Amino acid sequence: MAKDLMSWAAEQPDWVKDSLRRIAVATNYSVEQADADCILDNVRAAARGSSSAHTLTAIDASHLGNGSGETRRTVLAQLGPVQNIDRLAGGQKLRMAAVGITLVYGENGSGKSGYIRIAKRLCRSLTADQLRGNVFDASRGPMRVQVRYQVGDDAVTDIEWDPGTPAPPQLRQISVFDSHNARLYVDSENRIAYLPSELAILEHHGELCQRMAVRFSADEKVLMPRLRVPLPAGYIPGSAVSLMLAKLDPKAPSLPSADDLRNMSELSDEELTVLARLETELAADPVALAATRRRAAAVLKRVCEVLGSLRDALSETVGNTIASALRELVQAVEAERIAASTSFADEPVANVGSTAWRILFEAARDFAAAGAELTPERLPDATGDLCLLCLEPLSPPGAARLARFNDFVSGEATKRADGARNALKVLRAQVEQAKVPELAVVEESLAGYGQLDATRAATVAEIIKILGEFESRRSTLLEERAIPTSIPDVAALTSTVTAELARLEEEAALLQRSASHTEALDSMRVRLAELKDRVKLANDLETVLQRLRDVVEQRSLIGCQAQVATRSISMQITALRKQLVTEELERRIAEEIGSLDLTHLPFKVSDSSSGGKSLFSVGLQGASTVRNNQVLSEGEQRALALACFLAEIGGDDARYGIIVDDPVSSLDHLRIRKVAQRLVAEAKKGRQVIIFTHNLVFFNEVVSEAARAGAAAPLIKTVVAKTQSEGFGVIRENSEPWVADLNARIETLRNRAKELKSVKDFDTDQYRRQTKDFYSDLRESWERAVEEVVLAKTVVRFVPDVMTGRLKEVTVTDEDYRTIFFAMKRASERSGHDMSAGRDIPQPSPDEMETDLKVLEDFKIELGRRRKVTSATRSALENPVGAPLL
Repeated sequence: MAKDLMSWAAEQPDWVKDSLRRIAVATNYSVEQADADCILDNVRAAARGSSSAHTLTAIDASHLGNGSGETRRTVLAQLGPVQNIDRLAGGQKLRMAAVGITLVYGENGSGKSGYIRIAKRLCRSLTADQLRGNVFDASRGPMRVQVRYQVGDDAVTDIEWDPGTPAPPQLRQISVFDSHNARLYVDSENRIAYLPSELAILEHHGELCQRMAVRFSADEKVLMPRLRVPLPAGYIPGSAVSLMLAKLDPKAPSLPSADDLRNMSELSDEELTVLARLETELAADPVALAATRRRAAAVLKRVCEVLGSLRDALSETVGNTIASALRELVQAVEAERIAASTSFADEPVANVGSTAWRILFEAARDFAAAGAELTPERLPDATGDLCLLCLEPLSPPGAARLARFNDFVSGEATKRADGARNALKVLRAQVEQAKVPELAVVEESLAGYGQLDATRAATVAEIIKILGEFESRRSTLLEERAIPTSIPDVAALTSTVTAELARLEEEAALLQRSASHTEALDSMRVRLAELKDRVKLANDLETVLQRLRDVVEQRSLIGCQAQVATRSISMQITALRKQLVTEELERRIAEEIGSLDLTHLPFKVSDSSSGGKSLFSVGLQGASTVRNNQVLSEGEQRALALACFLAEIGGDDARYGIIVDDPVSSLDHLRIRKVAQRLVAEAKKGRQVIIFTHNLVFFNEVVSEAARAGAAAPLIKTVVAKTQSEGFGVIRENSEPWVADLNARIETLRNRAKELKSVKDFDTDQYRRQTKDFYSDLRESWERAVEEVVLAKTVVRFVPDVMTGRLKEVTVTDEDYRTIFFAMKRASERSGHDMSAGRDIPQPSPDEMETDLKVLEDFKIELGRRRKVTSATRSALENPVGAPLL
């Protein structure tokens, strides 16, 4: 039995309890930056074993259930009017029913997808689409969407939403399914979106820990190069100073404090007097002289190591490589300049493509990448994209200019220049790391050695001279236009110092053997060595204190990384998930797979925890591992994705709404019907179900299923259309698609005929096209009239059932045939048929169009009246003939 959140939290450090509490009370469990900073401070304090500067409040049961911000049912009431998004017409309102089904039909290119993109940005979706302005209109303004929604029984909220701002969090209750999301469900691991509050809090805590771990790791990498530099040498082995410096190690059980080091380096007046006296008394003491030589040997050994590293880091090869890189950079920059002058000769501002301009461009690219997983290779350069400086949609000229900028930056000349800059930057970074010791410190450390004799004083001078030359060469290599000096020849000096090391050790050994030892004399010697080490420590104090700070920081970072490790979080999530989610989720997915007739395929539901996140996937259970899309048909993939979607959202609250866009793409008719039944079943649970489709068969299946459900699944039909006068995304409520509604066809044709009344010249190509379109649609409307009026919808395209009961309304007379024959003949010869030159009849006027349309309208009215009479007459045939009574 898994521990609940409270039991698990009780076993965690205080900062974890406080973090869980902050997450639990945050909207959507996402803490603000101020809280995240406090949690980071608390982790650092815990790692150092110190008290936090912030008050730590542990999570308790009263904090649970508040994180979602809103648990009452939220319904989407309206999208629109829309301003400057896609090419959607202004002034349109897409209204949704609060309960039941909102069925939205839109043909390809009608603007339906524009509303779906808006819904995906507002509601919960596995993918989000970028909203663009009208790419064909340079004069548009900022993007806006009027959004209306209702939470619980509150009054309807009406906001004007800017896509550049966060969506209202309450709308995250509503889930969106479309083709992009379907691909994720089929072929990627999917995070369980709807979780019990305990799991959601743990997940967000895990995510926060991961972000902090990345930061701590990056800080440690910056610190490591400094820790690899050896501490100053020359201290007597075993002295108090040496023992204290040996503790400046991350692995040491305890560290000296800064006060300990300062106290060790500070000599009182009395100690300075003692030092001077001992130096005088022991000036000729063999042990003191031996100590001086051993101290000098330690410093010289370190000098040899430094000279060797500087010789390699600042070698002739390095200098030649930097010089070559500089020549390549000069040539590449000149090529880049020529390319820029060619590409940007007509730009209104000079120096486009220059170094200063590149700084601005890279800053814009960094800004574009903020919050993104990957650095964008190109700045947004499509008409309608937001300019990253003024945040206004790009006009066509502006978009074209940005496209040229992107092409220039990604061009060969710029790539070559960037490569040369980066290569030189890497080389100079290596030179930068080759640190030359401070000459004054080296000279001070070798003062006693130089005083031994003139030859050794000359050796010290040579060391200082060569180190100075290395510093000069290093500085030159780091200059913008490096003309490096020759590398110092250290061979002779290294040979001299190496020989000196052996002589100094030999001299120290001889002096040590010649020394007499009394208790008082040895005590004086030890005392002098300790005081000299402390004097040297005073000279090295800043370096040593910096090492202390670095070691303390490294130990703290290691402790911080241990504090934020997510293994225990993942284990707790796994245990809770299996108890609260996975078994139920697997059962629901199995049910959905069965409801969509996919049981012939062996599916397996898998779950995992990674980095404190809950993941699940549905895959084929075969003899070998294979991706779903390599085996399943397009229709099976879409059905599986929809099954996963319905199962995932089914575990939270059946009242929360769903939006589905073309869920039956590539499905056969059997599964189209099953999908319609499933969505209507969701509406019957009390969900708000919003369906977008361009599939008329599916449209009619949903209508039929809703009709069977009756009041349990009320339905409203809406059409999204494109018109020549209003553009894309025109909303018609309580309307049928053109192909399914004769009344809508007649009304549309009547309006088109009226619009043509203003035409004076009937002999233009445009008028001929408009006439042809009118009569093509009129001919199709007569075909629809046969289905809807003459045959009384007994047999209708896109509807699977044959309504035999409607035959009682059907009669066809010779006059009906005659009317249809000649109306179709007239419409056909003016629409899609090629006509011989000998029969080049004049173009009909708008008045004639209205007359031809009136024939259809009158025919519809007359057939409607006659159908009622026929239906009443034939209804009598359904009953037995009454027998007369005598």
